[in-house]
Amino acid sequence: MPLTLASTSVVVASIPALIGFTPENSLVLIATLTNDDGSAGTGPLTRIDLTHLTRHADDCVQLFSRQCGELAVSCVTGVVVRADDEDTADDGALPPRADVDSVIAQLAERGFVDVDVVSVPAIAEGARWRSYRDTGRTGVLPDPASTAAAAAAIAAGHTIAASRDDLAARFTPAPGNLRACLQPHIADAVEHAVIDQDSNLAAHRRLARADAAIRAACHGELPADDAAIADLAATFATLLFRDALLAVPDETARLAAENLLLHLWRHTDEPIASQLATVLGIHAYLRGDGAGARIALANADPEQPLADLLSHLLGHAVAPSKIYDLVQNGSADARRTLLSEPVPDQA
Repeated sequence: MPLTLASTSVVVASIPALIGFTPENSLVLIATLTNDDGSAGTGPLTRIDLTHLTRHADDCVQLFSRQCGELAVSCVTGVVVRADDEDTADDGALPPRADVDSVIAQLAERGFVDVDVVSVPAIAEGARWRSYRDTGRTGVLPDPASTAAAAAAIAAGHTIAASRDDLAARFTPAPGNLRACLQPHIADAVEHAVIDQDSNLAAHRRLARADAAIRAACHGELPADDAAIADLAATFATLLFRDALLAVPDETARLAAENLLLHLWRHTDEPIASQLATVLGIHAYLRGDGAGARIALANADPEQPLADLLSHLLGHAVAPSKIYDLVQNGSADARRTLLSEPVPDQA
């Protein structure tokens, strides 16, 4: 079920909303799925730097294949975003031709036979895309902000950054003197959090403060008081409390938890900063934000067990839905342990 010219234009223009930033010098592979009612919908996607593509085209194809799994993929659209792409009708001039041909061949080997790869100089309104496989197949992009994907992303409170660098720039720490002043308070707070794990009443109060902070973050309210920042940073960095707080009521609360954790991360130094970045990455991953999860993981200590787990989940393209219930149930168990509550009947 190949896409029409108009639908291809919409799919390409939707990429920033789907991955959270506007890619440059990238190859993006997007699956189109056949829904139960016969309609088409956007499925898994994979982005890879063009510099990586020239050496490891098989990595991109392998990752994409893992993400698709047993899904009913009707066709695959590849998008090469390359700023120096010249506006010429000769598809043989489109770079990087040999690497794209290799990707198409490897996709075919894995059963993806309906594949079209297009080249576009930028994902912006009015940009013209051209197909590598059909010289007469071309189209013009609509405004990326006008797509249904962009509307859905904004409605869900997601950020669409101008570039991946802008997305990564969110992880900019507060000034060093401010963090230095906070560190003794955070160290004391960590000691108290460890003690609170063994007291039901203290654990209840600590969890209540963290839950309230997540609810406040849903409305854009983040802690400004040093004592509150230290207390919350210690809570999210302490094992049992961290696990108990991984379960949230909805996606709005999960995004709020990310924003709260990023705010706390900016005010902390190692080793607490790494622990907070890992938890933030788990929330981003569970929300389906692979780019955000990878950026968070880059700011975490890879030796942490939870960071190592997240790295494996991302590396093997495990869908968040595969572990969602495991995280929710494990989080509920941690909360019950802290509060000494009985396990509910499973009947």
